[in-house]
Amino acid sequence: MSDAASQLSTTLRAPLPDAFAQLTDADLTELDRLLTDAMDRRRDTLDAALSTSLDFVPRLMRPAVKKALGL
Repeated sequence: MSDAASQLSTTLRAPLPDAFAQLTDADLTELDRLLTDAMDRRRDTLDAALSTSLDFVPRLMRPAVKKALGL
């Protein structure tokens, strides 16, 4: 398995399907980059949504809500 395939497998946290063996290292690297960017955007969006949703919780209850959510 090439370094690019190993990195993509690590990013996916799963073994790659057999069909991925047909892709070049450049394709695998680009796919890994796109996947990483999408995961970063998703994380940022979820963080923003969570922060915004806490605005609807009364201030005195926020520490308890954060604790319940594991924040």
